[in-house]
Amino acid sequence: MFIIEPIKKEEATGDLKALYVMIEKALGFVPPHFELFATIDIDAMKDFMAYNQYMMTHSKIQKELLPFLRLYIAHKECRSYCTHFNTQILLKMGIASDLISDLENRIEEIPLANEQKSLLIKVLKALYKPQEFGKEDLVELYEQAWSDKDFFDLLSYASEFTAKSKMIEVYLS
Repeated sequence: MFIIEPIKKEEATGDLKALYVMIEKALGFVPPHFELFATIDIDAMKDFMAYNQYMMTHSKIQKELLPFLRLYIAHKECRSYCTHFNTQILLKMGIASDLISDLENRIEEIPLANEQKSLLIKVLKALYKPQEFGKEDLVELYEQAWSDKDFFDLLSYASEFTAKSKMIEVYLS
């Protein structure tokens, strides 16, 4: 699966084993790409997990928004591994496969509150068309009670995901 062999959950010891236990408790399993990242840089993986936990418990951004964001980016960036991983998450959430497969064209149809969709769409605009993003976009978000911090949090999450998904693709065999 990867061009280097990650330390598997069953082979882990010490801090790595403890990290895998934490990941398994949070997700119900340890994804292979998490094993890869933890093998290469356990501290970076710990930071990644802490950041994801922060986003999953964000005071205003619904955790259900995150797999839509990740899948949209995975489709756009042609990240096959991340596309499959996030598709499975959305299918388990009961999202229709036709919406999943055409998410780029049907982002307005995702089953989230309008303000959640609006934040997602503005973050995607900022990520992919930053030259078209401006103050008026932020004003629209303010009118929906989003703060600069909320927008920054999701944009940062999207940017981090873009980078991490690229790294996974580099290591795929």
